[in-house]
Formats: sequence, C-alpha cells, structure tokens
Amino acid sequence: MILWSLITWIVPRLWRRWGAAAAPAYGGSTLAADRDRERAAADLREHYVRGSLTLDEFSQRAGRVLTARSHRQLRAALSGLSPRAFAAPHPFDLVARGRLAAQAAVHGVALALFTGAYLLFSGVLLLVLAVTLLVHGASASALVAFLVVWLVPTYLLSRLWRRRLVRPHGR
Repeated sequence: MILWSLITWIVPRLWRRWGAAAAPAYGGSTLAADRDRERAAADLREHYVRGSLTLDEFSQRAGRVLTARSHRQLRAALSGLSPRAFAAPHPFDLVARGRLAAQAAVHGVALALFTGAYLLFSGVLLLVLAVTLLVHGASASALVAFLVVWLVPTYLLSRLWRRRLVRPHGR
C-alpha cells in the first residue's frame, strides 16, 4: 500500500518534469507537413472565393498558414471558418488514386493469368519429365535441363509476386 502511494506520487511528477523538457517548443502539437499547409491554403482560397473572407483576412490567414509549423497553428489560422464543408478531394488526388487502383487491378489480373499459365506449364513439364525418365532413363544432363527450364519461369513469377506498385511522389 505504501509502495503504491509512493509510485502514484512520484510518477506524475517525473512525467511532468521530463515530459515538459522533451516537448517541442511549439506547444506539443504535431508538426504540419507541406501537404497540410497546402490543404489549409486551398481551404482559405475556397472561403475567399465563396465570400467568407475579405482580401485582407485572406492575406493575413494565408500568411499564417504558410508559416505554420504545427497543426495547432494551422487550426488557429482556420478558426472561425466552416471546417471543409465544401471540400471535395483535389482532382489530382482523385486521378492519382484512380491510376493506382487501375495499376493494382492490372497487376492482379496479370498475376492471376501468369500464375495459371505457370501451373499449366509446370504440370506439362512434369509430365514430359516423367515420360522422358520412363523412355530414356535418368541422365544428369536431362535432369539439369528440366531443372533450368523450370527454374527460369519460377524465378520470373516470384519476381512478379514480390513486385510492389510504385506510389506517386508526395501523394
């Protein structure tokens, strides 16, 4: 009981002391990325176009958005405005997502087709190997030839299975 009360007394004090020293100078909120600033600036432009902001307000808020280092500063620059009520995704984001989805679909179809062809090829090759072994017997050169003929497509298919789709930069 005494140990527990000692722990509950010490831990919060140490947390406040060391946590405050480790916290960043901008108030502990997370850093804003360029994309966050661009979205906030796009929101401001949309508010200006719709008449929610005057030119002076837009200029002041845009300056604060572009120099913001944290999400808290971005929220402060956008305070008093409706939170992305009319914000549809940026057209370039939709195009990039569509292109990525199309690439994934094509990759999946190609993977299924090549895997089916590989399984058919492996079955036929196994059948030919069995017939060759029955007719001519097991020679080292025949086994090596069949192994090489089977390993090349196996390697190529494994590369296709491991291939990852490349995402566009900055998206």
